[in-house]
Amino acid sequence: MGKLTLSCRKVFVFITLFCISYLHPISSVVAQDAARLKVTFVNPGSSGVNPTGNFWLNVSKVMSAVAQDTNIDLTILYAERNHILMKELTKQALESDADYLILVDEKRVITEALLDSPKVHPNILFLLNSPNQLEINRLSAKGFGIKAAILPDNYQAGKELARELVKTVQKDLTVTESFSMLAFLGDIATNAALEREQGLLSYTNRISNVNIVDKVDAHWSQQRAHELARGLLRRHRNVELIWCANDAIAFGVNQAAIELGIRDKIKIGGVNWDSGHEDKLDVSIGGHVFLGGYLLIELKKYQRGLVKYIGTQKVAIFRPYSSTFEPVYKAIHEDNLNQIDFSQFVDGKKSYTIMTLNKELNF
Repeated sequence: MGKLTLSCRKVFVFITLFCISYLHPISSVVAQDAARLKVTFVNPGSSGVNPTGNFWLNVSKVMSAVAQDTNIDLTILYAERNHILMKELTKQALESDADYLILVDEKRVITEALLDSPKVHPNILFLLNSPNQLEINRLSAKGFGIKAAILPDNYQAGKELARELVKTVQKDLTVTESFSMLAFLGDIATNAALEREQGLLSYTNRISNVNIVDKVDAHWSQQRAHELARGLLRRHRNVELIWCANDAIAFGVNQAAIELGIRDKIKIGGVNWDSGHEDKLDVSIGGHVFLGGYLLIELKKYQRGLVKYIGTQKVAIFRPYSSTFEPVYKAIHEDNLNQIDFSQFVDGKKSYTIMTLNKELNF
């Protein structure tokens, strides 16, 4: 009986050690994954409809859907296109208990706000617009932990838009016919506008049959673009192609062309996949609206130890819109993103791309 009791004790000890050795790591992963991340996103855009389009509002929609599926407590603060307010919201975010701050460094506004702040934060993530390396070094020296920068390849967007516009008029690539183009730029004080312009020039400088007759700064605004276009379209009566840095600008140009009775004579293209573009524009390049969600997926992977760091990533995510992307386009603009289970992208079984997101939707 004594030997049996001793044997039972040995078995008990063995089982206990087994549980400690093998089950503890699993329970740690579960506990780590269950820990709810607190993230604050200072959105430079508006919380409602505005003259620069609904791009930033749609970025928030995607991020909110991802956060809901991946156990992230996401707070979004809207700067309403007001850079003074954006500085104040950044200071407010620095005072909060958020584990991570997601910031958009338009016109160096965030860099200035952080460098002037008495508060520092260990986990700063940049989305779509980031400080340059020199500024990041200054922020790091001050005590900020710059953990990531997820950026779209705006050069690719500008180049792709120019190429797709030319395709609308040059059906036979073996026939070289000359075309005139107007370019409505974004806000040339922003990196996105400059990079898209560089992409445009890269393409047009390599082909001999497209001549840019004028370039103007439309400040991302539909209203400003409409005002500028009314004058420019009268001055350049033979223009065939109009390249616009975003869809809001393109909508303004479209309106002016209709009012002048020349809409059927020109091809207009923009960037963003804004709602209604398929009825108003000949080309729209988009996809970068999903990058905020991609950043949250990467952050969740980082929290779970599935990746060692996020770092700076420039993502060539832009695609010309076609009926192929109708499911994902409708999901954004009709608030059907909840049809996608975003948690499945965390474990790496599926890659987070426009094509995979599109396939998750059924319409």
